[in-house]
Amino acid sequence: MADEVWGPFESEETFTQFRIIAEDGGTPEKPVLVEELRSKEGKIFAIVRDLSAAAAGPPAPGSDIPDAPPVAEFESPDPAPAGAPGTFVSARKTAHLTITYLDAQGRGLIRQGGTRAWRNCNPGNIQRGPFALGKGAIGDDGRFAVFPDEGTGRNALVALLRGPKYFDLSLRDAIFKYAPPTENPSDRYVQFVSEKAGIGPAQRLREADDKIPAMSEAIKVIEGWKEGEEALLGATGAVDAGAGKPPLPVVSRAAGNWMEIARQEAARPPVDRTEWAGGKSNPRILDYFRIGTAWREVTQDETDWCAAFVNYCLVNAGHPGTNSPGARSFFWNRNGRFESLAAPKPGCIVVIRRLPFDDPKWALGPGHVGFFVAGTDSSVTLLGGNQSNTVRESNFPKEERSGGKVVAKVVAYMMPITS
Repeated sequence: MADEVWGPFESEETFTQFRIIAEDGGTPEKPVLVEELRSKEGKIFAIVRDLSAAAAGPPAPGSDIPDAPPVAEFESPDPAPAGAPGTFVSARKTAHLTITYLDAQGRGLIRQGGTRAWRNCNPGNIQRGPFALGKGAIGDDGRFAVFPDEGTGRNALVALLRGPKYFDLSLRDAIFKYAPPTENPSDRYVQFVSEKAGIGPAQRLREADDKIPAMSEAIKVIEGWKEGEEALLGATGAVDAGAGKPPLPVVSRAAGNWMEIARQEAARPPVDRTEWAGGKSNPRILDYFRIGTAWREVTQDETDWCAAFVNYCLVNAGHPGTNSPGARSFFWNRNGRFESLAAPKPGCIVVIRRLPFDDPKWALGPGHVGFFVAGTDSSVTLLGGNQSNTVRESNFPKEERSGGKVVAKVVAYMMPITS
């Protein structure tokens, strides 16, 4: 969907008519998202995105969960490069007051504590949606957008203030709309922004276009920008944060008992932990993806969720998991967060691979994972998700044959690194 430039609007009347239409999302024949307004030589121009091809109606449950990795490199069997992460391409809420950021190689960082604006790199506390995504958001916390860095979040705020909802309003009216009195001390908000940005309360934003960046900085302060703690998602030791900053601590060790979490999930009523019939989505299973993985993998009209369940249990126990919905991601162990065992131990993750077996790296292909409960010489009992379409204990052969050939086999026992 390409951006279009509309205008100039020569008169107040034509601009007002346009603004009313734009705030309603355009017309049925021409649905639009007005991303930004600009004032040049006394004339108003609008930067508009055509939404004609966008799907109508309310979003389907789970539509906020991507069906593919953010970038192709994200799903790679090769070890992640050493060092601090690069540009972040994905972010999501993984625990209370915690946002997990991931770069293209799957290397990650968590922001914990502090204010929401700081955790989300979102100084204006912009809500999630098409506007935020169009301005570079890489995820959300359930309500508010998460941007890859503070600069991107700041630019989004500036663009929002230059958008049709605010650009033609006075500073006072804009603030009362942006931060209504039902939720904020709006009068004090106006006074603070006016003093810091040098915009009079009655002055319209389009008459002070050059001061909007300063206005965004004032909004950042009053919205609350208090730093919390950062830690890298790695294997062991501390990693240089770069730019002369002190090394960041590394989170890779489970603080809780993931097996206890898995058993709690298995003890839920069947309707809460089982796939629903009729194409409906079980919200509990969707939460396994939201918390445990960066996207969900859909193959053959089905969504395998065994790895999402295992990652959900690990993340809730304080371990980073693999951030991937693929069972093979535990075999890869890209970031060295698991210890490979010669024989299974209670609580380890059993990795089962299904045909084909020709690629030693297992870059593609199906499999299954679950937590080891018990075993014999020929089988393992696993507690896991997507076992008979639910969370339960099930038995699996260590080597499954059909038609005289091996079609599935256990290929790894992986124990999460613990403190």
